[in-house]
Amino acid sequence: MDITALQATLRQFAAEREWQPFHTPKNLATALMVEAAELAEIFQWMTPEQSQSACGDLVTQERVADEVADVLLYLVQIADHTGVDLKRAVGRKLVKNSKKYPPLRPGLPAGASGPETVETHVLVDWENVQPGEADLRALVPEVTDVWLFHGPGQKDVGARHASFGDRATPVKIARTGKNALDFHLSFYMGYIAARHPDARFVVISNDKGYRPMLEHAVELGFAARHLEFKPAPPARRAAAKKTSPKKPAAKNAPAKKAAPATDKKTAPPAPARKVAKAQPKPAPARVPAPAPAPAPTPAPAPAPASASKKAPAAKKAAKPQPAPRPAPPPPPAASTTVSKLLDHVLASLKKTKNRPARQSRLVASVKSLIGPGHDAQVVEAVLAELLGTGKVQVTASGAVEYAF
Repeated sequence: MDITALQATLRQFAAEREWQPFHTPKNLATALMVEAAELAEIFQWMTPEQSQSACGDLVTQERVADEVADVLLYLVQIADHTGVDLKRAVGRKLVKNSKKYPPLRPGLPAGASGPETVETHVLVDWENVQPGEADLRALVPEVTDVWLFHGPGQKDVGARHASFGDRATPVKIARTGKNALDFHLSFYMGYIAARHPDARFVVISNDKGYRPMLEHAVELGFAARHLEFKPAPPARRAAAKKTSPKKPAAKNAPAKKAAPATDKKTAPPAPARKVAKAQPKPAPARVPAPAPAPAPTPAPAPAPASASKKAPAAKKAAKPQPAPRPAPPPPPAASTTVSKLLDHVLASLKKTKNRPARQSRLVASVKSLIGPGHDAQVVEAVLAELLGTGKVQVTASGAVEYAF
């Protein structure tokens, strides 16, 4: 949430209704107490157990959300009218509280306070790839918002992503040109990141030109990555073609013309050899077998002739076989990998001005800096080594402090 932008919006909202004379610190503080009382009224007669499960009802959850928003808006306006920098005030107060109330068990991990609400914006280069809504959910299961950047000639772009509702936004570029769509996508990503700095970003395109921009965003502390999309081959159509029965050739072949009728008198007689084949052949007369003649002595086979015949077979047998491919080198040791990744993470955090201020944001940044090729154990090992260096520390309240 951009506090400065929200304060500017509230100032304009009050000016358009001529409420400025009433927005004094005293009146705003009183209104804040009223809204806080309305929030407390929702849980007034509930038991502690009932209050914990109250938001399971959608109507109650909406009432709580409205009152919480009113309390926040009045609090932001009080800070605006009194010149209080909320970010600095909150940071200093957390430090004061940590000194005033030291932890009883340092290093105890904080449990999840509620469902994760981090937005994941997917930006699609529609001129390059056209994934459907099922493809997007398979590539990025945590997707919350979809931005489809397309050219002026591409129609009905958003119709294929109806399940996202108003969270799918087609963006038509102003005019075509070399890299025109790439610049539009990069501009929108910067605009969204300014308004939602805690969001995650995924660019889907087979164009590798986005990678330098995304790497720079990661160095600045944003969670951003690039994915390619290759549609699956139409296996069903190919299988249908293979299994479809062939049509009989008689239907496709042209009909043979009937032979013209001939007169029996002028028709040539059938050849005699056909009639002879039909008659049975007479059995041959038995003749007494002659006496067996003495077997001649076999002459020795010439050696050169046999050798010449076997020569081609020998050549075939002696054909050289391809040498086996060398085995790939073994992967580096886990400690070496963690050490290299740790150096990369530390170097990126030192260069980054907008470093993660919360523990969840730090974990997301470490995942992005390491890259998608490593499992959760490597991420946990790098995070543990990072905290063990003493250059990055996490307080009991989840705030992140840096020693550089």
